Amino acid sequence: MSARAQSGGAPVQAAAPSAPDSNAHYLFYLHGAIIEEAGRRPRHPRFGVYEYDAVLQALQAGGAIVISERRASGTNIDAYAQKIRAQVLKLLEHGVPASHIAIVGFSKGGFIVQRVSAQLTNPELRYVLLGACPGKDQDAPRLHGRVLAITERSDSVPSCRRLFARSQLDRAREVQIAIGGEHGAFYRPNSAWVQPVLEFVR
Repeated sequence: MSARAQSGGAPVQAAAPSAPDSNAHYLFYLHGAIIEEAGRRPRHPRFGVYEYDAVLQALQAGGAIVISERRASGTNIDAYAQKIRAQVLKLLEHGVPASHIAIVGFSKGGFIVQRVSAQLTNPELRYVLLGACPGKDQDAPRLHGRVLAITERSDSVPSCRRLFARSQLDRAREVQIAIGGEHGAFYRPNSAWVQPVLEFVR
């Protein structure tokens, strides 16, 4: 099953293909929680419209096969992380190099990404956290792989430094953008965060 980003382009897969191309690059995108509850194009009273399909199209521009689905309402973070983990393992079993696989998550999606990273120890897998660094009172798992965190200066989400230190990562980087919009900075594709993501996953 697949869906097209609203503005056109190659199909976005709802799940990893059963017969993947070992030469291709694969990018999982895990959206924020509001889409679980309010549809593919929800409007937040403060942050505006979450342009999910436009984000998918922007990520497709890097040439990777994009895998994303709208999660069910109230999706459990750990259970969904297991689902993504299984799909990543399937790609690896079919000969896709770990360096060709990236898991990108925004907000709740980023916390799911953290759980996936904690469960998979391959150092070449790539993970991106968008506005998804845990606060001091939140559980912080030990991550693996190559990790990029992007935060927005006006957002209340803290730095990922504590998470990185706990994980003792060799290949971790944090980028702070300043485009405004608080958490909504990631609701729409903007080159300030899209370009670093595309450069990192390739």
